[in-house]
Amino acid sequence: MSLRQQWRDFVCDPKRAGRHLANTGRSVTPSEAPPILDAVLQDFLRKLGGGEADVSLLASLIDLSVGGYQEFCSRLLPPLLDSLANERAGENTVVGPAMRGAVQWDQTLIGRESGRLLPTQFVSRLPVRSFALPENLLVRWLVESLVRTVSFVERRLGSRALPPQFAAMRDGCGEALQHEWFRQVPPPAMLEPHMRLAAGRNRLPGYRAAAALAVRRERYQSRDRLVRWQHSLDLLAANWLEPISPDDLLELYALVLVLDVLESDLKLCDPKQYGLAAAGRDYVVRFESGETTVRVFFDQSPHATLGYPSYQLAILAAHEGMRGVSRRPDVVVVRDGAEDRRVCFVEVKKTADSSYISDSVYKALGYISDYRAIWGGAPSNPKVVLLFPEDIAPKPGMDFSSHEVVMASSMDRATLSSALRAALGL
Repeated sequence: MSLRQQWRDFVCDPKRAGRHLANTGRSVTPSEAPPILDAVLQDFLRKLGGGEADVSLLASLIDLSVGGYQEFCSRLLPPLLDSLANERAGENTVVGPAMRGAVQWDQTLIGRESGRLLPTQFVSRLPVRSFALPENLLVRWLVESLVRTVSFVERRLGSRALPPQFAAMRDGCGEALQHEWFRQVPPPAMLEPHMRLAAGRNRLPGYRAAAALAVRRERYQSRDRLVRWQHSLDLLAANWLEPISPDDLLELYALVLVLDVLESDLKLCDPKQYGLAAAGRDYVVRFESGETTVRVFFDQSPHATLGYPSYQLAILAAHEGMRGVSRRPDVVVVRDGAEDRRVCFVEVKKTADSSYISDSVYKALGYISDYRAIWGGAPSNPKVVLLFPEDIAPKPGMDFSSHEVVMASSMDRATLSSALRAALGL
């Protein structure tokens, strides 16, 4: 079995929900895995720091990814709009001086006597094309539902992090709402059974697809919280957003491994709170044990999340024409005790090249120099743990507390556990 498959299997173990801590945005793809145990998934969702908003964001991301909406918006919706179902209906309107259609003499006489009509004007019933049919109402409901959901996701992730397929879905729905005929379809207040029936029986495949997707969206948007919760459980149990890049998968594996080590090996027990890896986030996991709090940050800068100064940024700020961003270790573990704070970085490097491995040590030392304020008050070792795919391990009997940087292989749980224990004083 390949290392990548071993990392994926560990992340997707049904006894943990860590797969849903993957970075959201452009670098993930919809995927399936063995279903998470129901009790584990429910516990994870209840502990999300953003409450229902976080559950809704996660469910929206996965539903939009796996629900078949993209194909509908790109392939089925455009031709459907050009063949939109319609019927001929009569509509009273004022004509004149020439008579057209079926003149409504009673209304014409009343209008003239009241002064609303000129003697040369008539109220006549003219045939018009109406698009206010049940199947069109369903398509309008579905399109507006998708627009609202994509807009919600974009607000939470930011426009730059919005997956391209979501942007294409948003643009396709926006173009539909500007279509000459579709604009004449009144927006329905809710999805009605006769709308589903009419769309499901229509000869055009676009209507039948829209009917199936509308049923799916209706469960997701139900006003009944219990129905929405159950739909989220069904959706999130086996579906997840898998990192596309092997490097990103290794980073997610490292995060889930660190959490498992903290919980099981270092006896911190169940996390108290989770946070999604989305824009504007704080920690992704918080543990509490007595007077000790341990927070875990994923792909975040200690400068932004913890307020520590960056020596690199200070150097750049002292020069004209220079600007930069603070560096972000893959995983940052912060232990706050009654009297002190301990911090350890976990950095992942997917390489077997000895030169690159050596350069990675320099990068780790650069982190230590850049964020020297973190360890200035309470120095501790190791400060950085470097994880590589394989073939690296400390020599037997090495004292972890005597080195600022410790290296280990991705499957060497014992080394990671010992390094974190020494670094965090647990």
